[in-house]
Amino acid sequence: MDWELVLAWAATLSSIACQLVGIEICLRIVRKGGTGDTSPVPFFAFFVSACIWLKYSIMRSIYSMIMSNSLGAILQFLYICIFYIYTVKRGHMHRLISMSLCLLFGPLIYIRYYQPDDNMAAGQLGLYGCFFTVICYASPLATVAQVLKSKSCDSISAPLCVLNFVAAVGWYSYGQIISDVYVSYPNVMGIVLGGLQFGLFCAYPSRSSSSKTTSLDV
Repeated sequence: MDWELVLAWAATLSSIACQLVGIEICLRIVRKGGTGDTSPVPFFAFFVSACIWLKYSIMRSIYSMIMSNSLGAILQFLYICIFYIYTVKRGHMHRLISMSLCLLFGPLIYIRYYQPDDNMAAGQLGLYGCFFTVICYASPLATVAQVLKSKSCDSISAPLCVLNFVAAVGWYSYGQIISDVYVSYPNVMGIVLGGLQFGLFCAYPSRSSSSKTTSLDV
């Protein structure tokens, strides 16, 4: 069995599934006719991360990463457009757009015009991508304070946590097989953070699941 191919497909499909979670958020925004308290920051972080890794995978000719990050960049761009249409905080969106463009095009311009060594340019871009990968994996933990206060994990998306964990394991294993530290190392943090999220679910199960269990026992 070609384990490299199996892991490549597993990591790619799980990453695509993670990106599709945003559809439910956008549908909720459309139904409500507004963004409410939903933050657009994760959309921008995932968009910049996908674009950075897309460029890196093109430089390294890693076709599985090209596939997953191409779709990821397109989906995140559409999510941002939907958020922009329904938000009333246009000024905040304009600042996030400006910041994201600087974070994206800054390193791309640098490796294109100021780093003549292609291998070193790919390495520096990979290191920069690691930074954004850790941020994306840690984004569900932004509500940890709320979880500890409410003693419930209702504010954390269980499917997203599971998919992030599976994707992290898949990309770490795939990075080990192809001997690419920039693919492997940031996903170690994804595995650790995924384990921490599972620990929160065990310690503070969601109230909906608890109520279902209680009614079944009765």
